[in-house]
Amino acid sequence: IALDELGKLRAKKLWQSGKVKQYHTELTDIVRNYITSKFGIHAIEMVTHDILESVDGTPVTQQTRLKLKEMLELADLVKFAKENPLPDEQEKSMNQAIDFVMESIHAVEEIPPEVE
Repeated sequence: IALDELGKLRAKKLWQSGKVKQYHTELTDIVRNYITSKFGIHAIEMVTHDILESVDGTPVTQQTRLKLKEMLELADLVKFAKENPLPDEQEKSMNQAIDFVMESIHAVEEIPPEVE
């Protein structure tokens, strides 16, 4: 679902038409919903720092977490500091979101062996 939504967002070409804040808001909403559904972390109402801290407790690799961190932090700059990223940074954020989903989709919590 998240990958489908990211594809639809890419097709909207929001940042290319000057809707940078809307683009980053939708991008982070998709990823936050994915994190909520995949890991049971209520990321929708969390700030970036809290999301990153919560994801640290999942089986997601450090490299994958770094992609999430960079994407969320750039989105924060756009949404709250009125940053206007360069085109390659806009595309990088989308790619980082896709990579995060792709790389974490099969991550599963290890279930401890049953005590006999």
